[in-house]
Amino acid sequence: MNRRDALPAVLATLIASTGASPFPALGQTRIRRIVAITGNSEQSVDQSMRSFREELKALGYQEGRDISFEIGYAEFSRERGARLAADAVASKPDVIFAMHGAVHAFAALTKTIPIVAIYSGDLVEAGLVKSLARPGGNITGCQLLDFELVGKRIEILKEIVPSIKRLAVIAFPAHPGLAQERDASITAAKQLGVSVAFYPVRNPQELDAGLDAAQAAGTDGLVLFPDPVTLSGAERIAAFALKHKLPVVGGWHNYADAGALLSYGPNLREVWRRAAHHLDRVLKGVNPLDIPVELPTLYEAVVNLKTARALGLKVPYAVLLRANRLIE
Repeated sequence: MNRRDALPAVLATLIASTGASPFPALGQTRIRRIVAITGNSEQSVDQSMRSFREELKALGYQEGRDISFEIGYAEFSRERGARLAADAVASKPDVIFAMHGAVHAFAALTKTIPIVAIYSGDLVEAGLVKSLARPGGNITGCQLLDFELVGKRIEILKEIVPSIKRLAVIAFPAHPGLAQERDASITAAKQLGVSVAFYPVRNPQELDAGLDAAQAAGTDGLVLFPDPVTLSGAERIAAFALKHKLPVVGGWHNYADAGALLSYGPNLREVWRRAAHHLDRVLKGVNPLDIPVELPTLYEAVVNLKTARALGLKVPYAVLLRANRLIE
């Protein structure tokens, strides 16, 4: 059993044997307890999570002395995420650190325990906060979605592959903020003389059908909105695109790391560091409803040169100069 599978198994064993949550009850120690649950896999958030913990250390917190940190990975499973969230809330931690889909599970379970969130969609549209400036409840944190990024991704892809005329957007249709993100992509593509077709995929099982439909329609390239379905299927999408000679642009570095030609979006490690500052304020007694949600301020472009060579593409020097990282 690997590490990312270990926590759910331990949870199930402890609950079955003791009938209680595996997390220690609040008050057994003076250490402030932080319980973190992500809807993603350990691999997909590993570097970012290290940045989060390093920033807490830089802020003066020492694990085992000032704080304890317990984390579970839902592995893109809504059911597993709900179980982990229920156990975490029952243990009454000082603060919850929730990522992506896990935020919904926690929001349904507690209105009193402070929640610092990192969320891929639109927190307001999702009904998780009243506004970004004044969240109004027990949730604050960082939102990754920025509609202005959509056009920039298409622009860079078009710069690398000027012949592109028809793009396919692959996305999870229930992702909060999707309609605005889709409209922004259509507007940006139109200005570049490119048409956009939208292919919704509601779960990983629909991914192959969506990709086949896009390819059959004569698509020149793929745009991946960052959401649970495309993220969990990033390697499958990259393999499909390579087979059919389709350039792919994704919203986070994970997509380029998985084999997509390009990614452009928030610097996730910096976002996680900013989330540590939100957590610091909560631990110091600031009410989450008074802590504005932050949008990304630092972005990164990652170009996969290995994929470019496989596709027979020469990446323009101007793009290489602007890239924050090149994958050889």
